[in-house]
Amino acid sequence: MDSKDRLSPYSILRYKIENELDNLDIDDTKKLELIKQIPSRWEKLGDMVLIPENSLNSEIWNEVLLISNKNIWKIFCDVLGVSKIGRQNRIKLGPMRKSQVELLYGEDGIVIHKENGIIFEFDTTRVMFSSGNVSERIRMSKFDCSDEIVLDLYAGIGYYTLPLLVHANTKFLHACELNSDSIHELKKNLNHNGVLDKCIIHEGNNISILSNPNILGGIDRVMLGLLPSSKKGWNLAIQALNPKGGMLHLHGNSIAKEEKKWAEEVIAELEKISEDSNRHFKFKLEHIEKVKSYAPKINHIVLDISVST
Repeated sequence: MDSKDRLSPYSILRYKIENELDNLDIDDTKKLELIKQIPSRWEKLGDMVLIPENSLNSEIWNEVLLISNKNIWKIFCDVLGVSKIGRQNRIKLGPMRKSQVELLYGEDGIVIHKENGIIFEFDTTRVMFSSGNVSERIRMSKFDCSDEIVLDLYAGIGYYTLPLLVHANTKFLHACELNSDSIHELKKNLNHNGVLDKCIIHEGNNISILSNPNILGGIDRVMLGLLPSSKKGWNLAIQALNPKGGMLHLHGNSIAKEEKKWAEEVIAELEKISEDSNRHFKFKLEHIEKVKSYAPKINHIVLDISVST
């Protein structure tokens, strides 16, 4: 076996790109600077690889990419076993959660990504998908939601909607989504996974559920999966729960090592909302789940909160 066959993908990538730079007669000084921007990590979604925003993104690299006749991107595809390359830029905050992926190579940004037995089809350049949330999607799939009516207030393309329907035996799910691109993908993904008949999509601002008699007071479990805060959905969640209560899975950002303090503050606010709306629920923290680091000293957290009378 050739020694290169035992190298890491990054090592092989670097080796082949160095050879290509030599073929382009790049001088050694420039070559050293170019090599520093070859990514050692990336995100793979279906047949696409997303490289970090600071990779191959300097003025010198832009010049090299122009004269390389796409050979650099072809090397990426060959080494990493994909057909498309994109650059991941920072996702814009807010309820629309629009992608900032820049397509670098390939016909389009559409991928079919398989995870935990679930098919996610989406356009990486139009909607976001966080591989870092995979542990939470798998955790949701392990719940037993038999005979439950679930409300997902921020459904996106089905990040938590699909695990709950495909694996958790959810009886029926109401999916709220504002972004028309995400709605388009969610419809496809419900069909791909054979659960279209167990879900209804409520398009537009989720506050509309307050006037929907089919939802209000009939929900057993609510997903509040919006960052940096799902606070705008807390009142909706409380109003939607059935008279006996249910479960909330509340996402948010907490200062690292202060998660319990943040959870106590959240529950105190939920209690106030409940009293103000004459629901008089009791809230109990069942579990704190750290999903991933969101920013330096800030963690993406999920609170599992049981609600009772």
